[in-house]
Amino acid sequence: MQSRRGFLLMSAATSTAVTLGTMGLTACSTGGEDTVGDTPQDGGTLTYAASTEPDSWDPHQASTGVTARLLRPVLDSLVTLKPDGTVAPWLAASWQVSADGLSYTFKLRKDVTFSDGTPFDATAVKANFDHVVAPKTVSKAAAPLLGPYERTEVPDRFTAVVHLKEPYASFLRSVASTFLGFHSPKALKERAADLGAGGPAIVGTGPFRFVSRIAGQQAVFERRPDYRWSPAGAAHTGAARIDRIVVNILTENASRVGAVTSGQADVAEEIPAARLASVRAQSGLSLLRTAVPGTSYTFYLNTQRAPFDDLGVRRAVQCAVDLPAIVKGVFQGEYQPARSPLNPSTFAYDKNLGDLWGYDRAKAEHLLDTAGWTARDSAGYRTKDGRRLTALVPYVQSFVSSDNQAIAIGIQDALKKVGIALDLIPVDSATSMDRTAKGDYDMFAFGWESPDPALLRNLYHSKKQFGKGGMNGARVHDAQLDTLLDRAQRTDDRDQLVELYQKVQRRVIEQAYSIPTYVASRDSAVRSRVHGLTYDAFSEHDLYDAWVSGR
Repeated sequence: MQSRRGFLLMSAATSTAVTLGTMGLTACSTGGEDTVGDTPQDGGTLTYAASTEPDSWDPHQASTGVTARLLRPVLDSLVTLKPDGTVAPWLAASWQVSADGLSYTFKLRKDVTFSDGTPFDATAVKANFDHVVAPKTVSKAAAPLLGPYERTEVPDRFTAVVHLKEPYASFLRSVASTFLGFHSPKALKERAADLGAGGPAIVGTGPFRFVSRIAGQQAVFERRPDYRWSPAGAAHTGAARIDRIVVNILTENASRVGAVTSGQADVAEEIPAARLASVRAQSGLSLLRTAVPGTSYTFYLNTQRAPFDDLGVRRAVQCAVDLPAIVKGVFQGEYQPARSPLNPSTFAYDKNLGDLWGYDRAKAEHLLDTAGWTARDSAGYRTKDGRRLTALVPYVQSFVSSDNQAIAIGIQDALKKVGIALDLIPVDSATSMDRTAKGDYDMFAFGWESPDPALLRNLYHSKKQFGKGGMNGARVHDAQLDTLLDRAQRTDDRDQLVELYQKVQRRVIEQAYSIPTYVASRDSAVRSRVHGLTYDAFSEHDLYDAWVSGR
């Protein structure tokens, strides 16, 4: 059933200090306080307080993780990634990988339909993967996950053969992501322009239908009674237990926490660190927590223009920022400062990079002096040749949590002390996309969630620039990194993968391409009437098995 490539790569987790399996165990606590011995009930409505609205409701186009989190109940995948790190069947009943790693043959289930009645078959696989890579889609997260996709062949109705341009060992894990979930071919053909707006235009094979959306306020999903193709490892089969999911967009932390503590919401995501203690202490609430794999909230330094085309200035930024103090101040000891480009719950994480960088203000001052930024203007900022040492940081306010904004302000204050002006510039989503594609920024910050260290390729390979199918925020063009990442993409040897990805992490820190900030967990407050709620391997809520009591 499972390819040798998938088995070898997943079993590699056992050789690391923090494994995918460990991450899965962290995620296995369930919502509610009285679930033991209770019989699951069907029916009822679950109200979910979300922290932000997606930049696009089309996962093939979106860049934000919230799109994947909210659409998991609506969109299924070819395979499922289990908490222990293994890949198991879902819409694909079985698969085979060619000896050269260039083709994946999926045998599909024959009983699957989209919520508009369209059968799910190999032509649907082809239509969706082709949609992901189409230039007009302008895919941000999904296209990098497809990797070196070439085409999909349809030898018969329920066989899809995906051809790659080069070996891509992460392919099976990638197609488990919600970002590569499936739209109805009918919706792709007739409503492609409406997908980003969500609502009924989003037609999937999942256990829920997307029935309505009020922009910036609410999304509603309703149960499909005909659903019969849950992923391997699910706690039950057949239709979902909950009748209706109402997602309310509550961007303010106080509103989200207030909604769940008052009973207006059953689940509230992204509980801020400052409110965790009160949630733990409140009767009728429990805290559902999981480690977040992938990267931390990271500031990427644009290496293709001044001032960060100078390695000395980039290293000065590393030394100028007292991350332990900033992180402790913002998160009150709940989270730890990051020490690597990868989070500890990610396979191949290198825990030995702490000695390579850290707070040293005197060293930062020396590096800036050496780089020629020796003069000061009337405001105390460094100058050279009459130019102030300034870094422009555009950001979309609706996509940045208050905690991450506090981190940015902390970094801004730290850099000011050594004479660097960090200019935080709020922009809308369209402007942000345009500026990042053009490289019109000095620093840009975001996190990327994935249990697969292959995400490092999308973040640091020279071919993975913004606007060209990647998320290379530092605009890195580093032949040494490219070689390491290319080798990692082609190999299925677990020891080699650990070695290669740890070399990548070390190179990123040594060259100061980015500043990882803190190691977060995903914390949700859950009322006691909610049962069976868990996180999956992507740190997304599994609402299929969840149920509510006291309807």
